[in-house]
Amino acid sequence: MILAKSRGKLRSLKNYLGLPLSVRATISDSKSDFHKEFPYVIPPIYRKLADELLVELHLLSHQKNFIKSSIFAAGLKEIFNKFTSGYKPIEHTNELFNAICNCNGFDPNEINTISEQLINKANTFTKETLNDYLLEIKNQHKEGNYYSRINAIGIYKIISEVPYCKDQKIEEINNEIANISELLGYQKSRVEKDISMYKSNIEKMKQALEIIALNNSQK
Repeated sequence: MILAKSRGKLRSLKNYLGLPLSVRATISDSKSDFHKEFPYVIPPIYRKLADELLVELHLLSHQKNFIKSSIFAAGLKEIFNKFTSGYKPIEHTNELFNAICNCNGFDPNEINTISEQLINKANTFTKETLNDYLLEIKNQHKEGNYYSRINAIGIYKIISEVPYCKDQKIEEINNEIANISELLGYQKSRVEKDISMYKSNIEKMKQALEIIALNNSQK
């Protein structure tokens, strides 16, 4: 107990001073920092999202070969935006995102910026320029190619924004996702599985919100 308290104090002090962390932060440390930065009650339907992102970002922050690429940033923003749809009060959503990022050493402003930049680029991509961009990303991050399901959602977000994919059939879109996965060095079956689960969870979230709205209207 004393050691745990000492570790927490040392970590907090180093965070405050902006010094490197020689003490490895635990998930409990991250959650404690999160609740200090976001001292509000999270509605039950959104609590699981916050907890899962907290844990996932914590684990990624300790992966030596993980890189905060633009694809990762786009995936993280997409997940957060989709699963906080209908969050009230709406003004708390930015604070929630900032707290989730900050407590694990991710800069929310950087995530927002590089995600927005990628989405803007995606809206102008042709098949050739998209491939060129992906090859550039792969070459830049040769030493940091750690896969996360967040990267899979980043790929899905890119495809949903690229003009030439907007009128494609599901089979064609799946082929594009598979091609991008292979180009980036990711296992395509894993990417496809993570995207499929993501889409299924979005649908479940929509249904849950509809039920809540219906119940509230009947009160």
